[in-house]
Amino acid sequence: MQADDPTQQAAEIEHEHVIADLAGAALEASTQIANSFSETLRRIVQRVVGDGPEADQALADGSFVLNNTTVVVRLNSETHFVEFFCDVGEPDTYALEATYRTALEVNLCRTFPGVTLGVHPQSGRLVATLAMNGLMAQDEDFCMTLLETLANRATQIRESGMFRFTD
Repeated sequence: MQADDPTQQAAEIEHEHVIADLAGAALEASTQIANSFSETLRRIVQRVVGDGPEADQALADGSFVLNNTTVVVRLNSETHFVEFFCDVGEPDTYALEATYRTALEVNLCRTFPGVTLGVHPQSGRLVATLAMNGLMAQDEDFCMTLLETLANRATQIRESGMFRFTD
């Protein structure tokens, strides 16, 4: 076929329309996920923190205290997954290698199914994480259940003696 073939040109135009339609649908889905997440986070913060400056701060950065544990809830705009983070504690400086090795073993063996442990790159603190597809973000009760489960797992990990902490 030649470049000026009308059939080829029509096919290329149709292809461009399909791509534009898909891009529009992806943008619309992304916007819906972001809006659902924002609304669900607002309701969760209302349930856990209440009103006032602490609630405003929690809405701004997604961080608040649940069951005596700091949790952070964020929407990853690249993956459209809602990510839940929970502070476990600050590892003992002299046991960092053991902390990394134990965290890796816990992750590989799925000792706490669905929960992944890691060390926060800036703070150096051990964190437990969960993630879920952003399409599920509109279910406030499900999100609360995940947060409570994660906070309870963090407490369980802290109290298990598997890691040495300074705090």
